[in-house]
Amino acid sequence: MSGPFEGWAVLELMGHRRRVGRVREVEAFGGKLLRIDVPAGDGEATEFYGCTSIYALRPVTEEVARDLAKTMADPRPVRPVEYRPERYLGASDDLVDERD
Repeated sequence: MSGPFEGWAVLELMGHRRRVGRVREVEAFGGKLLRIDVPAGDGEATEFYGCTSIYALRPVTEEVARDLAKTMADPRPVRPVEYRPERYLGASDDLVDERD
């Protein structure tokens, strides 16, 4: 293989996590990271991992990846920041009254 791998893959991580999606190498925070875009519902979830946390990476076709993604838990946060009312965005957590 010449150059960094970019394509669909099953990614296995230390800590027994498994992700499936489109992967590519990116540079951020002064180092190389693996970016994976995981199909999720009607969109995708993007995650980044350092190379030392990668246990295995198995290239697969897009069709296989999308089929596998349907059988896995949705990787998106249960309560993303967009869920909070706009007036709370940017407020410190001790000022937020969750009862509203």
